Amino acid sequence: MDCKETQRCISLFLEEKMDRRTEQKFVEHVRSCRECMEELTIEYLFNIAIERLENAEVFDVEKELEEKLNRAVNRKKVHCQLKAGFFVVASMIMCVLLLF
Repeated sequence: MDCKETQRCISLFLEEKMDRRTEQKFVEHVRSCRECMEELTIEYLFNIAIERLENAEVFDVEKELEEKLNRAVNRKKVHCQLKAGFFVVASMIMCVLLLF
């Protein structure tokens, strides 16, 4: 994913409307590209943090964005684990069926 595509996807990421595969590419790029991380931070501030300021809530933008990025990475790990588990169960069922 290049910078232009990443920056077009920022609002989708913040609204959690991105498919898993695109989300992973987005997270990888943002973590490796300072310019895109800055754009993500700015858009996050405009979309989310302004609302919190109006309510006088204290927040840590860097921490919250890092948590959001980590959740995206964890979703991929869980998805991979579920696929692996499904494969194991399907393999066991096939073995049982073949034995009978």
